[in-house]
Amino acid sequence: MAIYHLSLKIGAKGKAAPHFNYICASSKYDKKQGVEHVEHGNMPIWAMADPALFWQASDEFERANGTAYRELEVSLPRELPPSQQVELARSLAEEACGHNHAFTFAIHHAKASDSGMNPHVHLQFSERIDDGIERDCKHYFKRANKKQPEKGGCVKDRAWQASTRGRQKCGAASSERLLAIRQSWEAMCNQALADANAPARIDCRSYADQDITLTPQPKVGAKSWHQQKRTGHKNERFKRWEQIVQSNQPILVDMARVCRDTLESHHAALLDEQTFVRDELNKLREAKPAMHSQEQIIRQLVPDTKRGKAGQAAITHAQQVKLKAERRHRHYMQVMDTPLSFGNLGKKLAYWWKHGSRSTEAGYVRETESALKKAQRKYDALLAKAQESPSLIIKAVGLLEVEQQEYQAWQDNISAMERRLAVLDDRLQVDQGEL
Repeated sequence: MAIYHLSLKIGAKGKAAPHFNYICASSKYDKKQGVEHVEHGNMPIWAMADPALFWQASDEFERANGTAYRELEVSLPRELPPSQQVELARSLAEEACGHNHAFTFAIHHAKASDSGMNPHVHLQFSERIDDGIERDCKHYFKRANKKQPEKGGCVKDRAWQASTRGRQKCGAASSERLLAIRQSWEAMCNQALADANAPARIDCRSYADQDITLTPQPKVGAKSWHQQKRTGHKNERFKRWEQIVQSNQPILVDMARVCRDTLESHHAALLDEQTFVRDELNKLREAKPAMHSQEQIIRQLVPDTKRGKAGQAAITHAQQVKLKAERRHRHYMQVMDTPLSFGNLGKKLAYWWKHGSRSTEAGYVRETESALKKAQRKYDALLAKAQESPSLIIKAVGLLEVEQQEYQAWQDNISAMERRLAVLDDRLQVDQGEL
């Protein structure tokens, strides 16, 4: 089930490069498992080929008590296939960093406490706003110079910093920028789930604001988890987490039952849609539009011209004469090949008188065959000459454009249906894992 988790972490000087290596499974963390995807963006020229240089420079050149990086750690919906999780992570990076903040994000797939997967993204980014002025790594992180920007470093984005009230600074969770991101993430994530036909939704509000009686679970932390797994020892944080999980269990069981019923209903609907899309795709493939060459189209146009109609008529007439001659020849041969008798003598003499000898009759058939071939050759010559006719070429080009448009529309429809089917297949596979 999709859950809402979005937290902001602040990295001190000296922590940026190690954290980058951790989320990317590089350097001493190159054996780390579960890193599914890594991307970088908005890097200055000197770090484009090797983004690790940016975070190393941040550690080296940021002021001593400065922030070397900020990080959004965000849960990704299990209901989405990996490709859509990547797209969602990209949308988060664009929303949080725009085109001005250098960032690296990595998608991790870890095992959750319910034995399912816990897909999440680490979005590590710089507070520095790249204003388009080229700076080397040392000047990039210097104090900004408002009067002469080219002589100072990149300005820091203060929107991520919490407001100051009197002498106290609120926690990171109180920054207006973070609150806006939390709301944007809810909208982006729910839209992605809706687009994937997934029934799950997330809500950035607290359980109390949602009128849910669950007690929020405290974060146990990797250290506590590993300690308990390795030694069996449960620290106070782990014990508190267990108590809350137990108190929430009856409510969670009811919620899980409702969720499962919803998933099963949704899964059945997806299966029906998958069958429908496959049937429509097969019909569409069978209805592939014909594509002709210009020569073929002109040959199709010729019969509608005056000379083309005359040529077709001549061929038809020659075919009819030939068929008539062949029928007469067959009848003649039947009569003449019959054994001579007193009863058929008169008929044989009449046919000989009317049609002549066998060779004469066969010669007439050959004449009709020759006439048909002549008419066909004349028409073929007309077809060849028509390929050079300006008026027919113009018509053919217009028809070709129409055919190409129809074929392109057919291909677009095929591609759209195939994409839709692929999304359904992915969604059903994810649903199967949830069920």
